[in-house]
Amino acid sequence: MIATYKDVNDIFSRNFGSETLYKRNYCNNLLYTEGILDFAQTLDAHWLINTVISYMPDILKTYETEEESFFVVEITVDKNHQGYFEIYHEGWVGNDYHECITVAKQMIPFIDLPTKDDEEVTSYKFFLELSSVNPIVYTLLLSSEH
Repeated sequence: MIATYKDVNDIFSRNFGSETLYKRNYCNNLLYTEGILDFAQTLDAHWLINTVISYMPDILKTYETEEESFFVVEITVDKNHQGYFEIYHEGWVGNDYHECITVAKQMIPFIDLPTKDDEEVTSYKFFLELSSVNPIVYTLLLSSEH
């Protein structure tokens, strides 16, 4: 089965809360919801969770220096299935407020997620929220689960 953007919409519409949180054995600082697991399984995109895990040191450092508790994880993909993965937050830098302070950004030469037929670029947004401070743990969730 080749996934379409309708499948993506179905994932977001059927996941609006989570009773169970999951984690990888090798990363105690990240939990993820049933919706994220559904996204990963339905679209064969377990790489999303693994990529967030790979940037957990950067996220933890940002927490230590700025006490940032909320991040946006965004995947942007064009019609050629090229794009990037980015983790960012909003905040003040000096006297200026910025809507996108990048913590990590990675260009990806091939992204196998479905794209919207009527748009040049498709964007997927997820949220990463602080769920515990001792120890520091973040939860990755679909925007529909927020």
